[in-house]
Amino acid sequence: MEPARRRQVDQRRVRGHRLGRTGGFGLLMPKVPIPPRRRGGIGTVRAVTFWKSGRTPEPLGDPGQARLAFLLNEYTAIRAELVAAVASQQAVMNYGLAAIAVIYTGVLATWSNVPLRTGILALAPVLLMFVWFVWYGEVKRLLRTRRFLWELEKKVNAVLRSPEATAGESDLPAGDVLHWESWVRGRNRWRENLHSRPAYHLSTGLLCGTGLGTTVLSVVLGVTDSGIATALLVLLYGGAAAFLALLWYAVSLVRSNPLLAGAGKPIT
Repeated sequence: MEPARRRQVDQRRVRGHRLGRTGGFGLLMPKVPIPPRRRGGIGTVRAVTFWKSGRTPEPLGDPGQARLAFLLNEYTAIRAELVAAVASQQAVMNYGLAAIAVIYTGVLATWSNVPLRTGILALAPVLLMFVWFVWYGEVKRLLRTRRFLWELEKKVNAVLRSPEATAGESDLPAGDVLHWESWVRGRNRWRENLHSRPAYHLSTGLLCGTGLGTTVLSVVLGVTDSGIATALLVLLYGGAAAFLALLWYAVSLVRSNPLLAGAGKPIT
């Protein structure tokens, strides 16, 4: 074959090879059968590749370091839940205040309508108690989160405590790593518990006190009004009984809550 003819054939072969790689006709490329797709997805392909490569999984490292990493990750997650609990209880209290405003606005607007006024005054205290139970659920979530954080801080400090550390001008214990919950509970320069308890007392007094006052008002108006229907009296007394039952249940919940035992007392 002539040299020019031979170069032309070689160029056609190279051109056919490139077409085969880029999706062309692949005239001179041998056809390679494509294996059928197996079930198992990407995880199976990665597992087969990992097995063929002959690599071994890396060890977790020092067990002490891994344990400490798990503790710190858990501490971060619980701190996030603490912030969420505070935001949730504030949102519930805002809804409660809005409900109180709507209730008394409706009472004043319909004062001359005795049946409607009686119904609002009879059912409003029960609604306020339901709001209190939702709010107390978020408070209880906050209490157990704080307690768990305190226990976790003590555990992390026991693992990482350094006797050689110096505090400098800080009042915090020099050897500890985490301080927040213990500092708030009384390990501060004032030796006082810095949790804001009056805010919870006032919130409870606002919801439960408003419900109690509304119940007393509804019963007094029902008794003094001689022209009130019997069905409305039944609604009044039924609402008052339901409110008192819920109030008694709320008091029993607070008194039996172990997280409130010794609340407000500074730790040593």
